[in-house]
Amino acid sequence: MSAFLCQSARITLATAVLLTSGCSLLSDRWAGGQQRLSGLLEQSESGFVLRQCGRDNAQAVSANDRLDELFAQSAQPGQTAIFVDLLGRVDSAGRVRSDEVLRMQSHGRGCADRSADAAQWVAVQSKPAWRVSLAANGLTRNDAERSYSPQPVVSEQLPDGSLSARGLEDAGIELWLYPQACQDAITGDYFHMSATLLLNGERYQGCAYQGRQTAP
Repeated sequence: MSAFLCQSARITLATAVLLTSGCSLLSDRWAGGQQRLSGLLEQSESGFVLRQCGRDNAQAVSANDRLDELFAQSAQPGQTAIFVDLLGRVDSAGRVRSDEVLRMQSHGRGCADRSADAAQWVAVQSKPAWRVSLAANGLTRNDAERSYSPQPVVSEQLPDGSLSARGLEDAGIELWLYPQACQDAITGDYFHMSATLLLNGERYQGCAYQGRQTAP
């Protein structure tokens, strides 16, 4: 009887070790640091693949209900590929896991759009068309007519995740960013932040996304 109990205990212990090892392996698969990944997200019957900007190879993307939802929400009828900019991880086999989608756009310049490279935050709206970038040198505004010189600002990060940036010396410009998902009403493009631009007493609603510079 005691021999049977000892053998059962050994089996139970071995099973626990195997289960623990298996969980550790699954955890370690995505143990690499989070990365900013941008490119063309393609949908097929077998799932999504990502073709990163500047690369030729396609990387399989781990199944993700949120990714399915955003693709259905942002893609045009019949569209099977869309530009995506996300935070995620890549395992040793090159498979991508999406942690957070920063933007998903069927309109715009895709990989040719380098607006995020020199900005901490970018706010946009398609109609009326405008773009405001927040960077170390201040707020830079563009509209359908022209580009404006950067305006020095004072910025403030609030406890709820909101961010405000106000022009110095009553410059007449103020940008508010909110941690609320946003979909452009005209294009259907998705962004992970919402924006409000106050300009010379006028209020404009838009969407926003994180840039590649270190944010304040």
